[in-house]
Amino acid sequence: MLDDTLPVTLQFQLRGKLLEKIEGRVWTPGTQIPSERELCAEYGVSRITVREVLKTLVQEGYLTRKQGKGTFVALPKFEHELTSSYSLSQEIEKEGLDSHFQMLSFRRVIAPGHVQAVFGLSGSDEVCEITRLRSIGGELFAWERAYTPSALMMEATEAQVEQEGLYFTIYRCSGLMAEEAEVEVEAVNCSDEIAALLKLKKKAAVLYLRRVTAAQGRCIEYCESYVRSETYKYKYKQRLRKKPYDSAAYDSK
Repeated sequence: MLDDTLPVTLQFQLRGKLLEKIEGRVWTPGTQIPSERELCAEYGVSRITVREVLKTLVQEGYLTRKQGKGTFVALPKFEHELTSSYSLSQEIEKEGLDSHFQMLSFRRVIAPGHVQAVFGLSGSDEVCEITRLRSIGGELFAWERAYTPSALMMEATEAQVEQEGLYFTIYRCSGLMAEEAEVEVEAVNCSDEIAALLKLKKKAAVLYLRRVTAAQGRCIEYCESYVRSETYKYKYKQRLRKKPYDSAAYDSK
């Protein structure tokens, strides 16, 4: 129960109580919180007070509403630091969330022109084209299409990729383990087809990623992804190696 004799409003007290549960992981990311009626009973406040606090926490990004389902703890906004040591999988694991891929298609095709250029293939060479949806904590996160030279995936099947993951399948088939990746990112408007798969509005703003993954100096994967921008951001750290008083050098930046 809240204390109406304190010199702060019931809304302020309730917001603090709910934030304690969110930040203390009593309510974990992606889980549904109690209903308005249950919160009213637990804290001894009116439904108007509860609604106003929930509205504020939604606006601040702590909670999210799902039509016809209720209110849920929002997923964290994954921060991709542009360094070679970044691992989204490790970030997901650190948050205690599950990551899941839904296979949309797995096929061997003649490499498209831009993919030929990435791998240094000829016009008759095949690649494995793998299209998947990625979910994190039960929430749709990204659409991605990956290409790998068929020569590195000769024995691979769709079921194996779905069960083991792409990188482990490449390693099992070729002995090459992913070592480093270069990623380019830009903001774009999502196509209607991909927006529908990600359950976004038409022309919604997303992050478009192009990733080239290498092992032992050889390109083993080229991937294009459309990522929901509300759950992902990039962080860049720049090390300035200039003389302390080289003002001209700093001004040039």
